[in-house]
This record gives sequence, C-alpha cells and structure tokens, in this order.
Amino acid sequence: MRRVLCPGGQLLVSTRPYDDLLRDRPASTPPQVHRVADDTDGEERTVTFQLWHWHDDGEHYDLEHFQLRPVDGKWHVEVRRTTYWALGRDRLSGLAAEAGFIGLGWRMPQETGFFQPLLMARAGAE
Repeated sequence: MRRVLCPGGQLLVSTRPYDDLLRDRPASTPPQVHRVADDTDGEERTVTFQLWHWHDDGEHYDLEHFQLRPVDGKWHVEVRRTTYWALGRDRLSGLAAEAGFIGLGWRMPQETGFFQPLLMARAGAE
C-alpha cells in the first residue's frame, strides 16, 4: 500500500472486527437474504452465508462463501473458496507503521456509521 501513495497521501483501510473474531473464532456467518426484482416483475431472493474453518495458527481461516438462488423452482448453490488472514487492530497498525505510515488511528462503526472498523493513516516521507 505504501508504494502507491505520495508522501502525505491518505490511507483508509476497512477490515472485519478481527479482535472479536480472533477471540470467538466463529464457524459461520448468519444467512443473509437479498431481494432483487426479476424479469417477471416479481422478486428473486438470494441467500448467502459463509463457513469458516480456522487454521491451527489461530489467525488464518478458510472461507467458503455459499450463494443460494432459486432456479426453476429449485435452489441452485454456488460456492467460492478462499483463505483469509485475520489481523487484529494492533497487528495491522504495527504492519502499517513498519511500512512507513504515520498518524495511525482507528475509527469504529459506532463513530462512523460504517459497518467495519477503519484504519486511517498518512504515508510518511520515503
């Protein structure tokens, strides 16, 4: 991130609330239902949720993202898979500082109205 910002450039990083997630190590997210208008002036529902399998190192997890959509009266399932690295705020702040960012500060959802914590910083001199 640092190499693409001029000195004094602003950094804004949005991240999951990993401090809580690292402590609780959830196995899944709750299902979410999204409603979208379809071609027949009706409404199509899509259901999404994630399954998380935590690695033994305690900070990586395999994520399976499930998306269920109705197709011809049956549910069609799509699954995407990836691995995430769960970095708590202190760890992410430390990495940003090591990369040359200064003036680091966190703004939390109750303050910003955004659903995830935000790390704000400036790029220091190169």
